[in-house]
Amino acid sequence: MTRSLLLLMLLAGAGCDTGFRPVTLIEDMRLLGIRAEPSNLRPGESTRLTPLLLDPSRATPDTILWLGCDADPLNQNRSPCTDAATLQDPSALTGGNGTASLPPGVALIGFNDRAQYTVPAGLFDVLPPEDARRKSGTVGLVIGFAVAETVNPAAPMEELQALFDRVQRKEVKSIIALFRINVAEDLERNTNPAVDAITLGGERWPRGAKLLMREREPVTLDLEAPDAAFESFQLINSLGSETRTERILTSWFSTAGKFSEETTALREGVKTIFAAPGTSERYPVPEKRVGSIYTVFRDTRGGQSWNEWPFFVCEDGAPVPVVSSVDWPTSASDPVVLHGTELGSVVDLVVDGVALENGAFSSSTSTWRGFLPTGVELGSARGTVHRRDCTRAPLF
Repeated sequence: MTRSLLLLMLLAGAGCDTGFRPVTLIEDMRLLGIRAEPSNLRPGESTRLTPLLLDPSRATPDTILWLGCDADPLNQNRSPCTDAATLQDPSALTGGNGTASLPPGVALIGFNDRAQYTVPAGLFDVLPPEDARRKSGTVGLVIGFAVAETVNPAAPMEELQALFDRVQRKEVKSIIALFRINVAEDLERNTNPAVDAITLGGERWPRGAKLLMREREPVTLDLEAPDAAFESFQLINSLGSETRTERILTSWFSTAGKFSEETTALREGVKTIFAAPGTSERYPVPEKRVGSIYTVFRDTRGGQSWNEWPFFVCEDGAPVPVVSSVDWPTSASDPVVLHGTELGSVVDLVVDGVALENGAFSSSTSTWRGFLPTGVELGSARGTVHRRDCTRAPLF
């Protein structure tokens, strides 16, 4: 049995989770986003693909297999990647001589975070030079296929066969995601959207600091993006072209808690309210009181990016930390070290508006230590301590 047939059997076994689960709640394997860099292509160009694959149910990594389908120069969706029935039926992809293979125009293009999609240089050669479709463009299609097992790309056929059998029997969770890449001649390069900061209750939160939230308390969340993220572009259609400005849509996800709005648009007035964990048995306070919010951004022209915003569910009555002294670093590799009492109640130390990285309390030394992010200097500010009880106070 060929590797291509085994791959097709794996695709055929992919199924949907029919149990109820809020779309924003991340409890097991989720493929939330795919980013292409660059996000749109000219004929002959390549792009690197990066997934946002999360799975809190497993301690070892999941696996993604990538399939790429050639773009249709006529833009008529004539591609096996748009035919779900074909992809899920290996017999439809078996040659007359009984040898299975991927259909023409479909290729295995990578594993995990090592995938590359390439547009043939002569994609539009079938069109006359003056044909408007060269400028209006078409789409290249990519399938990301995620499996809830750690797979060695060089695994022998016997091992892959056993995995595919388990997928078909629904013993291994799997997910299929279809991703589109815009392709045209003389296109305007699209930049994946970027976000500056998150606001909590109207306050711009320090970069890298965990969001502080009280149990069962709803908080309003919003995002800030630079003006440059809202790019102007020429929309080309049968009537000509017109200048447009991109919209940026945000999808909200979290490892605990729930949102009033699953999707919002930046700078369009609608904000989401996050109900912090502890609202019900369905949304309990997470272990160690920490979780993450993920925001996945999609712009008008197919660009994607995302951010992770860790949060901490505050503990009323937690001991108040008292810092008696600080060891400031003399080099970039040295940590900032806090000495004092009850330092286990320090959540973050913010210096010049940025939280220290890898901040943690050491019970063996009774100190709290963290590292200055690259490019951040101490400056004149001496820092603010974020505490487990949701209060914040100057370092001294």
